Amino acid sequence: MADIFISYTASDRDWAFWIAKELEALGHAPHVHEWEIKSGDDIYAWMEARHDAADHVLCVVSDDYLKAPYSTLERNAAIWQAAAQRPGFVLFVAAKACRLPSLIDHYRRCELFGVSDDEARDRFRAFMAAPATAAPIAYPGEAFAVSNIPIRVPEHFLGRADSLAAIETALARYEGRVAITALHGLRGVGKTTLAAAYAERHRRDYRATWWIRAQTESTMRADLVGLGVRLKWVAADEREEPALAAVMERVRLEGAGVLLIYDNAVDAEPLRAYLPRGGAARVLVTSNAHAWRGVAQPVEIRLWPKEIGADYLIARTGRVAERAAAESLSEALGGLPLAHEQAAAYCERLDMSLADYRARFDAAPAKFLDDTRHAAAEYHDGLTVAKTFALAIEKAAHLHPAAEPLIVQAALLAPEPIPLYLFSEAREKLGEPLATALEDDGLIEAIAALRAFALVDREMIVDERAAEIATDCIRLHRLIRQVAAARPADEARDAMRAGLIGAVAAVYPPDVWRDPATWPRARRLDALALALTAGDSIPSGAESRAADLLLFVGQYRQHALAAYAESRSFFERALAINEKVPGPEHPETATSLANLALLLKAQGDLAGARPLAERALTIKEKVRGPEHPETAANLANLAALLRDQGDLAGARPLAERALTIKEKVLGPEHPDTAMSLNNLAVVLEAQGDLAGSRPLKERALAIREKVLGREHPDTATSLNNLAFLLQAQGDLAAARPLLERALTIDEKVLGPEHPDTAIDLSNLARLLNGIGQAREAEPLARRAVAIGEKALGSSHALTERFRSNHARVLLDSGRPSEALCAAERALAAHEATGGPHHNWTKDSARVTADALDALGRAEKAKELRARYEIEGDNRRKE
Repeated sequence: MADIFISYTASDRDWAFWIAKELEALGHAPHVHEWEIKSGDDIYAWMEARHDAADHVLCVVSDDYLKAPYSTLERNAAIWQAAAQRPGFVLFVAAKACRLPSLIDHYRRCELFGVSDDEARDRFRAFMAAPATAAPIAYPGEAFAVSNIPIRVPEHFLGRADSLAAIETALARYEGRVAITALHGLRGVGKTTLAAAYAERHRRDYRATWWIRAQTESTMRADLVGLGVRLKWVAADEREEPALAAVMERVRLEGAGVLLIYDNAVDAEPLRAYLPRGGAARVLVTSNAHAWRGVAQPVEIRLWPKEIGADYLIARTGRVAERAAAESLSEALGGLPLAHEQAAAYCERLDMSLADYRARFDAAPAKFLDDTRHAAAEYHDGLTVAKTFALAIEKAAHLHPAAEPLIVQAALLAPEPIPLYLFSEAREKLGEPLATALEDDGLIEAIAALRAFALVDREMIVDERAAEIATDCIRLHRLIRQVAAARPADEARDAMRAGLIGAVAAVYPPDVWRDPATWPRARRLDALALALTAGDSIPSGAESRAADLLLFVGQYRQHALAAYAESRSFFERALAINEKVPGPEHPETATSLANLALLLKAQGDLAGARPLAERALTIKEKVRGPEHPETAANLANLAALLRDQGDLAGARPLAERALTIKEKVLGPEHPDTAMSLNNLAVVLEAQGDLAGSRPLKERALAIREKVLGREHPDTATSLNNLAFLLQAQGDLAAARPLLERALTIDEKVLGPEHPDTAIDLSNLARLLNGIGQAREAEPLARRAVAIGEKALGSSHALTERFRSNHARVLLDSGRPSEALCAAERALAAHEATGGPHHNWTKDSARVTADALDALGRAEKAKELRARYEIEGDNRRKE
């Protein structure tokens, strides 16, 4: 019999002791350091002496053993002896499933893990009875000896290193007990291929890798029994029920070193009964469903980024010179690996460039997504992308009746996050049977059904400007959108689009023009509204609601974004629709006329705005009556327009009449009443009646602070207006805090690049300059001009107003040449738009003349003052 040195590490102590006792029973002399070394003895000396004198070194192998320093020293010394002069000197006994280094893969070994005690004893004794130089023993359960992987890992398997690492980490999270990991994601994203790739790369780590078709209970039962037959756990002719029970029990007791792959599971619930109930097996599940945390560690398999998609297309087609086209095509395919394979197969067979395929795909996506000739044979018997998603939609429809109509209608919207409130608040607009199916919990259940087949993602979208506001949304992959949107016939699709237009209009905030609190909702709906109203293809019957939606979108752009050019196009389209459908005398047409007039006024086109405002007022007076609030609104709009044109005599009676109506009908503290108070106050101020203007402005400010809030943009407007009047009255100290507060409000609510913010800046700069703080004023005035040029355009009347104010600040800063240049430009613009008698024209002329005086050109300055009937700068005369 032999002296046998047992090399092991502490985590395998129980196995080492068990092996030592078995060796003693066989008549051998095992040497275990924990049995022979006393406290204080020299362990290294003992190890050297026993190792040298032994007939064999038996290594108790596990992952921990292969990493331990003493064990590595003992193992390497034994391997060297065996290779150099003592064949058969080293023996390997695997106590746990592990991956042996390639240098020792050819040595004899005995595997004791994953089997019963009796079988382990039989294996070990057979191993020790064989000649030391015999060939390695093969067991029915030897690592990588048993496998039924049904698919081949593709030649070009790319971009999944992170996913493979995540799987490995998830499966290794438990030592000695079952670990279950679920790969979930979109159909066609490559979950099955990834599972097969993991199994292939780790084939040496498992004695059995078994593929289980998890779509149905019958296939799971059959495949699990097949594993039992292969491992000789059950007889081939045994009845299924007892055979399955026996297999599940053996997996629980002897599952170490076994990898079970449950492919294409519908969801967690039907799988529970067929998962190991304990033991140390490793389980990998692939599924479209996302809800796995109750039974497994989920790992989401994501779409390819365009760089990886391009790598695949290039490798698959050999078109190495088409990198840019490959990335562009990958984006169009939404990063879906299955779609990339179809595209690459098409390009390879027809020798077509990737750019040509992209052009053809864009022209007819439905055709190429259902290209059966180039479908991947390895993917579910050659299902195309289109059929893959169509099948998923049909399966989701079996779970909930609203699933199919919901995803089809969602697919007709823009490829953006879709707020769930669109379907809950406006479901009646979506038509039957969807409206009824979404009642109560119908919406949530329908989304759950779609998510079970990875057809939609659900996510909370945080507002870009208000991080405290998040909206519950769903999102569709672009190829799912293509497939779902192609399902209804043209007539049905038009009816759905009409319903969606009505739904978005119904949930769009109607007060978006006046209430910043509604802007986060408008931001979520913006892209959906734009897509639904794009072009000239408004469905029949949806024209009026489309016009409403165009009006809302235009108001949002005008008031929240100051995007006047965009707003104008929406208002013009809304007006064209209303002129045609309700008719030229309809109140909705008047509303479109009024909004367009206000927009033109904001753009400085007073002459273009006036006939629109007059026509709107005529319609409203005729249809709504002379004392209706809508009539009053049109009166106020026209009064403000006449005021800006310098027609104060014409503006005042309109402003007074508007205020009377609003106070009577809406009440003395309504925001619209405050607007009319402010309008009349500005007219009085322009007429020189500062005493009459001030109480109106103060009352307007009080209403807005009380009703709208202290941080509303309309409140900032009232602060500005009152401050302007206080300046005219010479009370600069009282005006300054109002202007500073207005600037703070508008910068916070409207943003630093909004024209209203520029107004605040310019007004504050004007005041600071007036109290002798020109240096502090100049950067504010300069910033106002920059905002105006960017937001309104360099020739806009308001921009030129900012420029005129900046010129005054430059002049008072001792920079007359710069001041003259800016002032002359502003003067020319104001005279062209407002005429020589407009207040803004006179202001520009005044600063121009003062700059000429400062430069020693007195005659030119005198001539300018005479022409515009203005006085000189009294401060400079002193």
